[in-house]
Amino acid sequence: MREKTCFRGKLAWCGATPFLLATLAFAQMASAQAQAVASLPPLVVHADGQKFKISGILVDRNGDQLRVREGDVATHTVLLTDETKISTPSGLFKMDRKRRDASNLLPGLMLQVSGRGGSNGALVADEIHFSTRSMKVAQQINVGGEVVRAQVNANSDSIEAVKRRLTDSLSHVNARVTNLDNFEERYSTVVNFATDSWTLTDGAKGVLGDMVGRTAGFKGYYIEVKGYADTTGTAEYNLQLSQKRAEAVVRYLTEMKDVPLRRVLNPTGFGQSAAIAANSNELGKAMNRRATVRVLVAKGQQR
Repeated sequence: MREKTCFRGKLAWCGATPFLLATLAFAQMASAQAQAVASLPPLVVHADGQKFKISGILVDRNGDQLRVREGDVATHTVLLTDETKISTPSGLFKMDRKRRDASNLLPGLMLQVSGRGGSNGALVADEIHFSTRSMKVAQQINVGGEVVRAQVNANSDSIEAVKRRLTDSLSHVNARVTNLDNFEERYSTVVNFATDSWTLTDGAKGVLGDMVGRTAGFKGYYIEVKGYADTTGTAEYNLQLSQKRAEAVVRYLTEMKDVPLRRVLNPTGFGQSAAIAANSNELGKAMNRRATVRVLVAKGQQR
């Protein structure tokens, strides 16, 4: 039996779950991130063709365009291309580089960018580096934003105080994580999974292949993937399982269907939240074991 723990101070938390503790940690990180976008410094215009190297916090991402705040000095618009190299330090002495993809570029990430000025005044990124620690913090903030909101609503009696604290922070985080007001849905589909599995069935692969075919000719499109689980098992385990389901979809799209990783928004698992059917019967559980996939296209873009 899991031992109960009590935290005493301004609030008393007896029998606190790992989720509640993670919620408090998220609140602190989200508050720090919210400060990054308050009163942004002036926007820098980069001279066409001139080399630049900057360090700062990623404020938001809109497709291939990033906004990076360099302390209180400047704000930079950074553009991603197919040639942009994204990496984190690796190896015993952190002298090597591990390749990353654009889905790791999340709001709150501390990064270093080197590149050249583009014709529109933005910094066209040749290389982007960040630490694995910074990446994990950013992931906690961004995944936590959606999951906390769902879990808070489901546990409002026990964590009402946390809900009040997070309201403002979540609104900031969600706005920067999604930032999808400039996009419209062109196509959506759902694939389902067996119990305790993240393996794609042949039918699911066929559905995804059909979706990829429908994106042919789209300009400025992005693919959003979200994973979900039924209530079999613990909430913590189902959160991990739903993440693996989202990642399985992305892996199939990028490795088997040649969808560029930069076209995939951050794949996220939402655990057993947002059920679309009752978990009290097997049919409902089967419907909830799913991943949703949406094809988003920048408004105004035509085929």
